[in-house]
Amino acid sequence: MNAVRKAVNIFAPAAQKSEDGRDKWSSRPAFVLAAMGGAIGLGNILRYPSIVFNNNGLQWFIPYFIALFFLGIPVLLLEISIGQAYRGGCIIAYDHISKRTKGVGLAVIFNGYVVTTYYVPILCFVMNYFRNSFTSPLPWTGRPSEFYMDDVVNNVDPIPGTFNSDGSVATYTEYPGTGMVPETTGWAAFIFFVVWLCMFKGVGLTGRVVYFTVRDL
Repeated sequence: MNAVRKAVNIFAPAAQKSEDGRDKWSSRPAFVLAAMGGAIGLGNILRYPSIVFNNNGLQWFIPYFIALFFLGIPVLLLEISIGQAYRGGCIIAYDHISKRTKGVGLAVIFNGYVVTTYYVPILCFVMNYFRNSFTSPLPWTGRPSEFYMDDVVNNVDPIPGTFNSDGSVATYTEYPGTGMVPETTGWAAFIFFVVWLCMFKGVGLTGRVVYFTVRDL
């Protein structure tokens, strides 16, 4: 048992403690990479080129850089400074500013929860396609929509809404239920487990994980 515990501590070390007893990052690069990981998402990698293309290419960077340097970076520095000044997480920091701004800190936590709950299913779909990409012929050949709707998501078909003769809505579209694909469900459980593995020992472990995840972006 002690050998297992030592092995866990080697690969997942506990976070270092600061003078006030709070966990601290093992190094400055670890914190910078973690902050980058919080800002870089699939949209920045996959959707960004199409946004540039659909907004006239190079000239789109003019308003983009204006927003980045006068809004994005100052807000990021302000958020980090508030956390450093009040030596606490977002809820504690905003609560110390004013009782009325505590909701802002709660909104930050809720935003992280929402991002996780929609990114994990997207990764489940990716893993499903990745696993099926090793088969020949590809299972979605000639049926891309049917493969996604039936083999990946398997949602119950919606009941279309109806309209009155004057064009007003008589009944809204109803969604009677959702399906459950065993493979997609299994990938969801696995990915949530991996997320837990990346953070169960606090910033001591997360600081190591970001060297292999964010750096590869």
